[in-house]
Amino acid sequence: MNDDSYHKTVADYYDEEAHSFEERAHTNPLLGHLRQRFRDIVLEGEVSTLLEIGYGPGLDMVWFAHQDRVSAVHGLDITPNFQEIVSQKAKTIKGIHPYLGGPEQCLDHLEEGSVDTVYVFFGALNTCANLNSAAEHIARVLKPGGRAVLTFVNKWYMFDVIWNLLTLRPKKAFARLKKVWTGYSPTRRLESRCYSSREVNQYFSPHLRRTMRRGYCITHPAWYRHHWAPLGSLRSRFLMGFDRLLRWTPFWNLGEYSLYVYERPANND
Repeated sequence: MNDDSYHKTVADYYDEEAHSFEERAHTNPLLGHLRQRFRDIVLEGEVSTLLEIGYGPGLDMVWFAHQDRVSAVHGLDITPNFQEIVSQKAKTIKGIHPYLGGPEQCLDHLEEGSVDTVYVFFGALNTCANLNSAAEHIARVLKPGGRAVLTFVNKWYMFDVIWNLLTLRPKKAFARLKKVWTGYSPTRRLESRCYSSREVNQYFSPHLRRTMRRGYCITHPAWYRHHWAPLGSLRSRFLMGFDRLLRWTPFWNLGEYSLYVYERPANND
């Protein structure tokens, strides 16, 4: 399958659920908690001009557009229904600009070196056909000193491996290690790829300098098992605290998600 065919497959997959996506996001407390943690890291840098890759129903584009330091939020998504949904929001919300396309189309819509921060939440780059090309284009659209805040679904997720081994499902325990991972749904297949920290760095380090790495949901159940440790419960607070400790150990990247911050070197670096 070539890149265009693959992106068409991904777009068709999300088109089917685009109009229910936002409701599901609002009804999952853990997703909301993680989303705010990711947003906070974006706000640690310059944010006058932002670019989101994989904007979905536009939850984060809208949120950032309402922040005082933000002038414009651009977005790329390969799903036509998502672009339609966010284009409707853009009629009443100033500063959001949703485009149809993937990261390789950054420079079709934006000038080189025009964006303060590129952000990708919840693993949109796991369904990118050519991550090397995506990394190059993300680097080129950033201003010197600009940042890319990127989250990936991990290749190794410790909780999932242990749970599936204990329940005698070894194939599922190691499914993410395969070249093709079929996603979360037991009934709908979406071919994607999970990445280790080393692999992510191999793609991005030729273009950008890594300044931060952080793991999420290492021992805490992931969003699709959030009822096992309801947000705010003693169990959830304990596991989140334990995860914060693990971020300082070699186990930091064994969670559901890993977040990386990369920076484009300034012109004089």
